[in-house]
Amino acid sequence: MNLVKELNKNKLKLLEDAGINIKDKEYSKEELRECEVQVEEFVMNHSTKNGDVSKLSNQYMDILNDLISYQSL
Repeated sequence: MNLVKELNKNKLKLLEDAGINIKDKEYSKEELRECEVQVEEFVMNHSTKNGDVSKLSNQYMDILNDLISYQSL
């Protein structure tokens, strides 16, 4: 699965904001799983007191769903 071709610019920007460098290449299921873990860690490393985790969870939910679904292809 090539994430550069599958994800829109907004989703790619969110991944970049999370510190995940997406390359124009075919990703293995293991690499997709690693991206998923990195997104989850990025979200969970934020404060729950000011609502950052909730806000980021909402922003990244579609990306996580995409990464999970691509792993099953």
